[in-house]
Amino acid sequence: MSPSCWSDQTAAARLGITAGRDTGLMVDDTARDLAIYHALKAVDEVAAALQAHLVEEHGVDPEDHAEDGPGAPSLRLLRQARERLGTGLRALEADSIAQSDPISLRSRA
Repeated sequence: MSPSCWSDQTAAARLGITAGRDTGLMVDDTARDLAIYHALKAVDEVAAALQAHLVEEHGVDPEDHAEDGPGAPSLRLLRQARERLGTGLRALEADSIAQSDPISLRSRA
């Protein structure tokens, strides 16, 4: 039997779950979204810290868009990463999650 033919019951049986009876491994959508939100926020904070480090400690000019400038490739990668993180957060509708996040700056506004 090929993997594309496996049913949910077969997959559950392989994991040792009796289909239809044990829901202990099910994850609530809200809990999953909250976990993804926290992971994306943590990575965004790391990227922001790295960006600040490049500017403060290494004198990289964040406004200098020269391709060959020192730190330009690193800043470009950090900007790209933060844009992708922002896309992920928007997909999760992070604004609504941030309102209930005691650490978020948005909840303090």
